[in-house]
Amino acid sequence: MIHTQNTKRVNLIKPVSITSQTTISATVSVVGWDYAEVCVTLDTATNTVTTLDLSEGDTTSSIATATETNMTTTAGDTSNPSVYRWFLDLRKRKKNLKVTVMAGVAARLGYADIILSRGEAAPT
Repeated sequence: MIHTQNTKRVNLIKPVSITSQTTISATVSVVGWDYAEVCVTLDTATNTVTTLDLSEGDTTSSIATATETNMTTTAGDTSNPSVYRWFLDLRKRKKNLKVTVMAGVAARLGYADIILSRGEAAPT
């Protein structure tokens, strides 16, 4: 069992309204960490998210989508928020991760965060 000690939570995308056909994204450095849990939460809606992907790169200007992290989204639920999570072993990943979300035909509220764990040193 791996306990959730020595973790660091980073808010990637603050709660925001993602308007129709608008893309929002955020990048985080994962250097010094071995494991990550990326979470994207989207408010209730009837529309499907057009884009939801996780990319990686050695620099923030050279980011490419990792095909094994592609996520298929479902139609929105009018009663419950949609939560999408990636659990990643960072030892085989590049230095930076980028989360990208694009709403479909209607606006949706959403946010994203990452929990980094198994760090080389305890977070400050």
